Amino acid sequence: MVEAMFRHVTAVCAVAVALLGAAAVLPAAGAAVPPDRGGAGAPASRDDTPPPNERLPKVPTPPDLGDAPWTTPAGKDMKGYRLSTYTGKYYDKSREQYRICVIQRESGGNYEESSGPWRGAYQFSDSLAAGALRTMRDEMVKSYGDAGRRVIDSLEGTLIYTWPRFFQDMAFWTTFNKGAGASHWAGGGWYCNPARNAESGWPNPGRWNYTPLERSASRSVTAASFGTPEYSLRVARDFIRGKYDWGYAEFKALKAMWWRESNWRYSVINPHPNGPWYGLGQVNGGFINDQGYSIKDYMNSPEIQVKVGAAYIKARYGSPTKAWSFWQANGWY
Repeated sequence: MVEAMFRHVTAVCAVAVALLGAAAVLPAAGAAVPPDRGGAGAPASRDDTPPPNERLPKVPTPPDLGDAPWTTPAGKDMKGYRLSTYTGKYYDKSREQYRICVIQRESGGNYEESSGPWRGAYQFSDSLAAGALRTMRDEMVKSYGDAGRRVIDSLEGTLIYTWPRFFQDMAFWTTFNKGAGASHWAGGGWYCNPARNAESGWPNPGRWNYTPLERSASRSVTAASFGTPEYSLRVARDFIRGKYDWGYAEFKALKAMWWRESNWRYSVINPHPNGPWYGLGQVNGGFINDQGYSIKDYMNSPEIQVKVGAAYIKARYGSPTKAWSFWQANGWY
């Protein structure tokens, strides 16, 4: 068992194999992991070709709202990369690729992403989202009349990650405001250049991509395979290589260690009196919360579990091979 006093910077992990039969199991769900904010990546691709599912958004002429952009399949799509579904007052085509860079970095194209106090495709704080909505109201009323007013009223008091894609795109452009608000997305080791036409690639293939839609297309991960040990192993292999540059030897060590912790079953909970410990890497609740996740979100997502478990290993041991050596000597890590 991991030392109970090792908190905040590290997590408590435990050997789960002996208790797997009694482990409680939570229902599986396909939550996507939040993006790596600091990993190194390859130079941007010069291929600006949109993905095959892309099309230009329709902009209706009031009062005909049959194709209002927030009602179209594109405007309501909450996963993956598309051209901006908002093309109104604040839209700037010369910064469209910058927006793609931001959304890949912040959420991996997951409009339903919620990472602690940061939410949605562009990771807005609640106060920033509320301010954007106030500005958006004037344009929506001018463009769509009473229908625009009603839909903005319906968004008041709701969290931005529940807003349809169209309104999250609109909030981004409204806040960015032709570059005046670029400071909101200036941080992190992965830099997106807000200058006109300074970014390229759709999205950058050298960056880690957490979007289930794109991951499924590139790795042939089917819905039926979600949550299986094979699925989690694939997620772990790709994540530790993309985030920490850990190669095959590190993955092999992680594979062996987490096999003994959970049999690579993400739904495992070890109710030991010194625990409980959760999921693939058997991490304790305190460390999970410190990483910005609720226990519920963590238990619903192998991707989140891999991210949190790898962060624990990096913080305490530096690498899976070192953690595995400690495990072999002590029976825990």
